[in-house]
Amino acid sequence: MTGRFTREILSLFFISFFWVVASTSQLNAQTCANPVGTSVSNLSNFSATFNWTLDTTVHHYRVRYKRLGSNSWLFKNGLTTSTTDVVNLLANTNYVWQARAYCSSGNTNSSGWSVLDTFLTMNYPVDCYNTPNGTAFIDSCGNCVGGFSGDLPCIAFSPFVDITLTTLQCDTISDILFFTSQDPNEPDISSTVFSSDAGYFNFTGISPNDTIGSSTIVAGGGYINLNTTLLVDFIISPDKISVKAVDNSTGIIYGSFTIENSGGGILIVATGVGDNNNVTNGNNQTILLQGLFVNPNSPATITFTSNITSELGDVDIQSTSRIIQCVDCNGDFGGTAFIDSCGNCVGGNTGDSGCIPFSPTVSVLLSNTACDSLTDLTINVSQDPNEPDMSTSLFVSNTGSFAISTMTVGDIIGSAVMNFGGGTNTFNTYLEVSSIISANQATVQSIDILTGFVLGTFTISNSNPGVNIIAQSIPDNNNVTSGNSQSVTFNNVFLNPPQGNLVFTTTINSEIGDVDIQTFPFNIVCPCIPTTSSTSVTECDSYTWNGTTYTSSGTYTWAGTNAAGCDSTATL
Repeated sequence: MTGRFTREILSLFFISFFWVVASTSQLNAQTCANPVGTSVSNLSNFSATFNWTLDTTVHHYRVRYKRLGSNSWLFKNGLTTSTTDVVNLLANTNYVWQARAYCSSGNTNSSGWSVLDTFLTMNYPVDCYNTPNGTAFIDSCGNCVGGFSGDLPCIAFSPFVDITLTTLQCDTISDILFFTSQDPNEPDISSTVFSSDAGYFNFTGISPNDTIGSSTIVAGGGYINLNTTLLVDFIISPDKISVKAVDNSTGIIYGSFTIENSGGGILIVATGVGDNNNVTNGNNQTILLQGLFVNPNSPATITFTSNITSELGDVDIQSTSRIIQCVDCNGDFGGTAFIDSCGNCVGGNTGDSGCIPFSPTVSVLLSNTACDSLTDLTINVSQDPNEPDMSTSLFVSNTGSFAISTMTVGDIIGSAVMNFGGGTNTFNTYLEVSSIISANQATVQSIDILTGFVLGTFTISNSNPGVNIIAQSIPDNNNVTSGNSQSVTFNNVFLNPPQGNLVFTTTINSEIGDVDIQTFPFNIVCPCIPTTSSTSVTECDSYTWNGTTYTSSGTYTWAGTNAAGCDSTATL
């Protein structure tokens, strides 16, 4: 009996306990009221805001919503305010929704659902960013920009290009620098081609992995900033190589391009790597090729042309020119001095004129042309300014002789006048026999009358037949004259030959190898005197009688007056 009583007491306890618990649970549920004051605001095509009146005794809320007529609810849990936004709705669609309050942190002790509320989403036109009544639009690059996109529209494709040579001197190796940059929002570059119409790359002696330059790459508006080394990748042909840009920090290859000699100039082709969009945030790139480009070997204008294509198909073509000049013979960059035909640097800043052809003026004079008689012999030589200087002179005759056998050392046998430096220096000299080598050869010195200095020595010889004189000009450290003249007279020491033709020949050499040869003929005659009016004078030329000079052989009639005053004639 005791055991049964005990069981009855226990049964009664459990019944009482469950009743108390159940009564308490029902009491708590009743203190958490259903949400009221429900409304919808901020209606749009794809979103809305649910609102209700906040109950400060509520721990949190739960919201459910669905399309009208649908069997599936969508939920938002753990809401601690009296409002919530819902998104991803369908435009122009009826929805229903409800809210429930929870009086504790768990998901028990909740209120019932609020009164069912219905709303219709809007049907505004949407922009490319899917914003109802938005202002975003498709720009010229095909991208959705403006409005809530946060992106600016792209601008015209207008890359900046500059090409620089480190030297503009002709026939010289130059570093060449290519610089390109773009403003933010330009279309991305797809490919770049640089070319020139002159100059060339010297690929002699290069091998794979040789360093030939460097580059700097800035992209992403400065987010990417790389310094790379340019290495030879492949040698495609003697006139074409492939180049790779290797990051100095990581060793990663960030790009490659080809350089080559083509069409009388150079050609560089580079292709950009796509970055999943067609607009740049701003970029620039510098490519420096060192020790490869050779300027033209004469003054010229090099035209460099860049042909750059965007990822959208835009094409930008720019040309820039660089004037190549040479250092002239005077050491002036871009100067106009030049080497003339005499091998001298003239013109430009030298102040010197180019030399003219070697054409000395020569004349030979005899004081008489009577046969077998001593005569003065004068030789005149002159040059215009800028003629090549004379080096050696040879004066010969085909007949006649010098009276050397009558000379003694110290004899004065003539004189000379020498004018140099375009007339700035004049010397008067006398000719003195300095030595008798033989009966047919002697040396003569030209001695300045004022100072007694010997200004020159030459040799006179009888070559049987004829004579010869050899003279050497004194070098003056250049091979061009400023203008000069010389007149040499041998006084009464040249013996004319018997009647006939006497021909002098001058051969003058310049210091640069020119040769000038001139001849001077003379008619040597033996004079005769007529004794009667009938004397034949056919053997006499250039004879003067009774005031008339007869210049050639023949018969002449002279008309005059005799002693009685009568007219008279004489036949010669």
